Amino acid sequence: MVMRELDMVLTKDQYNALYESSSASGEQKVKRWKRKAIRDQVYRWPKKEIPYEIVPNIFSTSDLREINAAIAEWQNYTCIAFRRATRSDSNYVRIDNGNGCSSNVGMVQGPQTLHLARACRYKGIIIHELGHASGFFHEQNRPDRDNHVTILKQNILQNALREFVKYPANVVNTYGVPYDYSSVMHYGGRAFSNNEGLTIQTKDPRYQNVIGNREGLSFNDIKLANLMYNCHDRCGNIQCPQQGFVGKDCRCWCPGSPVQLCAKTGTVQTTPKPVTRATSSAPTCSDMNTRCQSWAKAGYCNRISYISMYCRASCGNCQTSTRPTPVCKDASDKCAGYKKQGYCTAGIYKTYVRSMCPLTCKTCDKQAKSKPRFES
Repeated sequence: MVMRELDMVLTKDQYNALYESSSASGEQKVKRWKRKAIRDQVYRWPKKEIPYEIVPNIFSTSDLREINAAIAEWQNYTCIAFRRATRSDSNYVRIDNGNGCSSNVGMVQGPQTLHLARACRYKGIIIHELGHASGFFHEQNRPDRDNHVTILKQNILQNALREFVKYPANVVNTYGVPYDYSSVMHYGGRAFSNNEGLTIQTKDPRYQNVIGNREGLSFNDIKLANLMYNCHDRCGNIQCPQQGFVGKDCRCWCPGSPVQLCAKTGTVQTTPKPVTRATSSAPTCSDMNTRCQSWAKAGYCNRISYISMYCRASCGNCQTSTRPTPVCKDASDKCAGYKKQGYCTAGIYKTYVRSMCPLTCKTCDKQAKSKPRFES
């Protein structure tokens, strides 16, 4: 397993399919070996059920309320059923504490852990991680992303360029669902920025402040899940108007807040309404979550990648000069553990760990320029 894109824990097959077939610039390379396609149903949960357990004595009453609210949102809008795991379940999601927010993508065989550090225990973030567990990848890495966003490489931390790889079209199935600025699976505009500037610029400027939603599922998130899990399989041949889809109740659902029943006649709103917010011509250093100040006071800035990235102002990570001084720092919360296991100097993860943990591995002057990969 290897962590990519801040919170996705990938199997070797998934990593090879998504990353070894593409360059950091998103250009696909020809490979002689056959890929294990992520399109395969092997990563879908059978019977549309995701068994889960919540590790006892970890989460507060408030935490459990947020977890249950996130689960309820997925169950309310899709046919995916989250149920408590039993002894007969060999494949299930284990919700536990961790150093950050992370999950496997889809069902990967055996118990798999969805990590929720204290700062991750909020409905929107949990919805995002449950999306990964269900089989969702990040929106800005879709094969068609270049039609909708521009990746500004000059503003991206050098060791994070690989997080913006464009997935190969033959690996990821979009099910015909259009690119979604409002997706709960989309990065914010300044993710992994090295200078407070934009790293993801929307082609449609009205949506620049929409990307990075962590409030809840968008219409297209819901539509994709319904198509991915064939929620309409018992509904017969029902044709829905415009961008509508057939839900688990065999009715047509169209864009709303986030969904509404499609009208039999008349015009239905087909695109989410852009959120208009005040913007400035120059990038500013600001928090991108209303809870940043409380997280900073709790000491999360130096412990969780999400916090340091989304809470630059509260964490004191704003640039003080127009010419930033290069800083050698780790890009993972797990570097100390990696070093203890000897991955800085040997092992199959050596290249990956040295590139993500230059401070801990003491490779600041010679960070590996080669792409992280599984070595054999």
